Amino acid sequence: MTELKHNLRVWGLAAILAVSLQAADPYISEGFIQIPSSIQVGAMSGVEVDAQGRVYVLHRGEPPVLVFGKNGRLSHAFGDGMFRTAHGLRIGPDGDVWTTDNAGHSVMRFSPEGILEERWGVTATPGAGELDFRSPDDLVFASNGDVYIADAGNGRIVRRAANGDFKQQWGSKGKGEGQFAAAHGIAIDSQDRIYVADRGNHRIQVFSPDGEFLAAWSGFGNPFGALVVGDELLVSDGDAHTISHLSLKDGKMTAQWGDPEMLKLPHLMAVGPDGRLYIAEVAGNRVQIFRPAGK
Repeated sequence: MTELKHNLRVWGLAAILAVSLQAADPYISEGFIQIPSSIQVGAMSGVEVDAQGRVYVLHRGEPPVLVFGKNGRLSHAFGDGMFRTAHGLRIGPDGDVWTTDNAGHSVMRFSPEGILEERWGVTATPGAGELDFRSPDDLVFASNGDVYIADAGNGRIVRRAANGDFKQQWGSKGKGEGQFAAAHGIAIDSQDRIYVADRGNHRIQVFSPDGEFLAAWSGFGNPFGALVVGDELLVSDGDAHTISHLSLKDGKMTAQWGDPEMLKLPHLMAVGPDGRLYIAEVAGNRVQIFRPAGK
């Protein structure tokens, strides 16, 4: 009887621990995007999912932009020889593919098929003017079509109209409010509030659509990427190999998960129409897929 009570107690503790762990991990890994062996794989830096569920991957190999259908198979690829250091990738409101080239100091817009439609910035020529960039890392789109670009090398956020016209900029290098060590990742919510992953200053800075400083959130690590999912901001930490969940209401951390075995330098992220989370892992040369726990 004593042994039975002991076993029941152990099993009970194990069940409680299992429930606790499940609650602590909001996502469950489903594996990785399968990249054909014919692709010269490099560090995975960006990922995005369009409205049809097609997955776009940006990596530092050739060809740099890979497009996968809903069946998980490679559909087509493009961008050969056009990037110096591939960094960010986002799908625009009209379905076009927008990318940032860190060492190329430029932003490029492609059709979904891979035709280069537009380039902002002079390739391989950094600058601090209204139409220049210095190591741009990420970008997002406002509800009116404006494009906000995290111009990391200049320590600023650049706001341009969809047609490319300069509208606004704010920020500089530093540690104060509205300053950045590196404006590395950027996210936007349904109210067009801007969230900047201030990598190096170990904080997220929050701004109004017009660049007014609203808040600074810290205490979760060093942010690399940022993504709004529902009422939370997901933040990737490439140093600690974790994903943190911050409440959009007050920036308080509601969950944190991951470790060097699970995530190998998580970078930029995307969420698909079905709620699956995609994480580009620079050190892992891979994109990992996670489904929400309980689904």
